[in-house]
Amino acid sequence: MSLCTAALQLLVLFVPAFSQPDPSNIDVRLFRSINNSQSQFKSSLLDVTDKSVWPIAVATPISMTIYGLLTERNETFESGVLLGCSEVLAYSVNTLLKEGIDRERPYAVLSNVHIGHLDSADPYSFPSGHTAGAFAIATMLTLRYSDKPEVYIPAIVWAGLVGYGRIYFGLHYPSDVLGGALVGAGSSLLVYRYRDEILPIAYKLLGKKGPRNVSAIVLPFGGGTLVNVAVRF
Repeated sequence: MSLCTAALQLLVLFVPAFSQPDPSNIDVRLFRSINNSQSQFKSSLLDVTDKSVWPIAVATPISMTIYGLLTERNETFESGVLLGCSEVLAYSVNTLLKEGIDRERPYAVLSNVHIGHLDSADPYSFPSGHTAGAFAIATMLTLRYSDKPEVYIPAIVWAGLVGYGRIYFGLHYPSDVLGGALVGAGSSLLVYRYRDEILPIAYKLLGKKGPRNVSAIVLPFGGGTLVNVAVRF
């Protein structure tokens, strides 16, 4: 968590200096390298991943929450609640940073930029909202289902493609995408850290009893190491 915070603080400090990008700047060079690598295959693939962000961001937490409630699967319900909270936090932080930093998008200040999905772009560039949302989802799924690579690996790959696509379509600099990834991942880490405070509120609002944690200390006969056993049901 501290690493994400430190990296984000560095980005916030240096991004304003890039308002009028220098062609020799590494951020601009990386942007040019990705934005100039146009191909039919990439355009088709990234078109799908880019357009999928908002539907997935809305549908995933809602569907998981409702499904968990209807089937009484507490783990699924809780994942939906935490996912929704992390996305709300990510988009809120992202919006505040955009308004505060007020960085222009690359196509507005650079020439000969390949542009796509312009309808999904507001005036501000840093950080990337699409990337923040995608990484909030991928990070929370990784935290909740760390024993299920079939869940979190596709989510991480998808989030990476979303970020890459925002540069490919000329809408963001690489630093915008990095900033968005940090906002999204950091939001999920923070929400997950305080899950024991968040989830009881969700259960209470629904008038539903949540799972209980029962803890006991076991002292083996004949001495030995104390064992703390926690059971959730």
